[in-house]
Amino acid sequence: MKHIIKLVIQYIFYGISMGCTFFVMMCLSYAIWGKEDFLMRIFEDFTRQSIGAMIIGIACGGTSVIYQFERPSCLLKVIIHFCIGMGVFYFVGIYLGWIPFYPDKIILTVLQFLFSCGIFMIIWLCFYRFNRNDAKKINQRLIELERDNIYNKR
Repeated sequence: MKHIIKLVIQYIFYGISMGCTFFVMMCLSYAIWGKEDFLMRIFEDFTRQSIGAMIIGIACGGTSVIYQFERPSCLLKVIIHFCIGMGVFYFVGIYLGWIPFYPDKIILTVLQFLFSCGIFMIIWLCFYRFNRNDAKKINQRLIELERDNIYNKR
């Protein structure tokens, strides 16, 4: 149980750091692309904006701890991670004004949500590929070490 708590805390802090990193990258992109009006709105409400980025980081990065457990199935893990991450992201994004919300224009709102889901999936796939390649390298190294250990015992 102690190990699980430590792992959850580690993933929460990992999520916070990712949320802050994406927040800074977003602000830098606004500065580079000349979107000072967006940047000024963030700076005028910096505390809430940065806390919002951390909350999204916790929701997306922190909930990825679910992949460390054997159960539930991989598909259910992805669905849980996606629903929590996107739910929190969309709610916080609308609340903080990152995502415009048009209740009278439902098609535009649905398109924005689908676009956000697409970005989330792209980021998820990048992390998945990175971790899968890391796992392959580690497994290959373990095979080499095991083979070397067998030859050394002879």
